[in-house]
Amino acid sequence: MHDPVLPKNIIHKISKTNPEEILQNELTKKFGKRFLNYRKNYTSVIKDFGHKLFFDYPLTVNLELVNRCNLQCVMCHQGYRNDAKQFSLNEEVLDKIFADFKKNQLSALMLTISEPLLFKKIGNVLDRAKKAEIMDVFLFTNGALLDENKSKMILESSVTRLFFSLDAATQGTYDNVRVPVSKRLLKENRLNYVENNIKNFVKMRNTLNRRIPLVRVSFVAIKENLHEVEKFKKKWENIVDSVEVQMERPPELFLKIDEGDFGKFEKKNIKKYECIKPWEDMAIYADGAVTPCCAFIARKAPIGNIKDNSIKEIWNGEKMKLIRNGLVNNDPIKVCQLCLENEKFNV
Repeated sequence: MHDPVLPKNIIHKISKTNPEEILQNELTKKFGKRFLNYRKNYTSVIKDFGHKLFFDYPLTVNLELVNRCNLQCVMCHQGYRNDAKQFSLNEEVLDKIFADFKKNQLSALMLTISEPLLFKKIGNVLDRAKKAEIMDVFLFTNGALLDENKSKMILESSVTRLFFSLDAATQGTYDNVRVPVSKRLLKENRLNYVENNIKNFVKMRNTLNRRIPLVRVSFVAIKENLHEVEKFKKKWENIVDSVEVQMERPPELFLKIDEGDFGKFEKKNIKKYECIKPWEDMAIYADGAVTPCCAFIARKAPIGNIKDNSIKEIWNGEKMKLIRNGLVNNDPIKVCQLCLENEKFNV
């Protein structure tokens, strides 16, 4: 049974300290009441399953910089995209996005979906986030590309949370779960290399007497690695700020629906469809497509394109209203239904 206090995709979380308290102390010093209001609004949305709260701009935006990854993990949708046309956000689109963020005082930015460290101008993006005064900046990575220079760059930026996806405690399981997209990337002791990258980053941060970025390692529990959950937690609990074990959403769901299908299934398989994402965040992909959240299956329900409209226009648009109304009336569109019906709790 998962902890009801945690977001539904997290089934176990351990922390050696209180990460949220650290973040609040550090960012309240920097942003004052603005940060406290952001956290208050976020907490309110999480608890508001009656969906009475609505903000006219998302609290969080998930941003994909490049639609590529150096890994093809067995539980990840990215494997269904690596053969697709390659995209990355160009300077003109980035200018528009970050001007929009600054104008509307975006609270939180997640650099995620694919591998952000593959983006050649990642340093430029981090500079933009700082200039836009985005308070809470998440960077998600598999850690394979995190060398000393990139670690210094992140420590000099406004990144507040650095999240690593590992999914294994031993080399054998790592090789089975986190498969390189190319044989030339298949090195001996790959897991040890990534683990050292993480440990070196933590050491660099601590040497600077810094509390943030907070560092998290995560583990998506699937049949191939389930036997290593406890070993993984024990391995990291005294090294990083938090360890999360997360649920699996089968990537093959991606194939069960056509892109742009906002219809509904006649048969419903659970009693209540609950999700706060369309009231809290949205995702922008490397080709400019905007989706109602960062869940991979939401890629099949594009609600607009950032090249054509502003974030506020898309957020308040008819497709987003359709998605929200479906959840309020317990009659979700196909994408939301498939996502919510396939939450797997393996631990």
